[in-house]
Amino acid sequence: MESNQDSISLPLLPYRFRYAGFVLIVIGFFATYLYFWGGRPRFFEIPVLAVVTSYLETRWFVVAQTNALDELAFLSYLFGLLFIGFSREKNEDSIITALRARSIFYSTYVAAALWALAYLTVFGWPIIAVSAVTFAAFLIVHITLFRFMMIRHRKKEFTSVINHSGVT
Repeated sequence: MESNQDSISLPLLPYRFRYAGFVLIVIGFFATYLYFWGGRPRFFEIPVLAVVTSYLETRWFVVAQTNALDELAFLSYLFGLLFIGFSREKNEDSIITALRARSIFYSTYVAAALWALAYLTVFGWPIIAVSAVTFAAFLIVHITLFRFMMIRHRKKEFTSVINHSGVT
């Protein structure tokens, strides 16, 4: 197989994963609603293997009873955002790959700044929750920035086609 030095190949998910990502986001919203406003149905009370749990006392490597709705919501959001942010476009080319890479770099800068701010202002165990939110912010910034860059790219392409066709 011949290698082209000018283009890079990213390990992206197939395009259809984007749809699964949106379904997971909807599941996350539903689980969040049930957790905060839906009375936390007992159906979601399950035993889990916990590496550490610290409700009334700190315990290590135990089976603990928990309502899994918050875990379901978090994991649905996490994988939904990952699937949306890192699934291939229908027509992925080197320009789109460059836009995606640029978006990932800028998102990394934003996430690093948020984490630095958090470490200077949040202390103790809450930093764990803030870290999770910061990672989600990284994914949201990446998706938003990449979509914005794609819109600008398509608009520029469209304008170029119109200008070259002589349409006024």
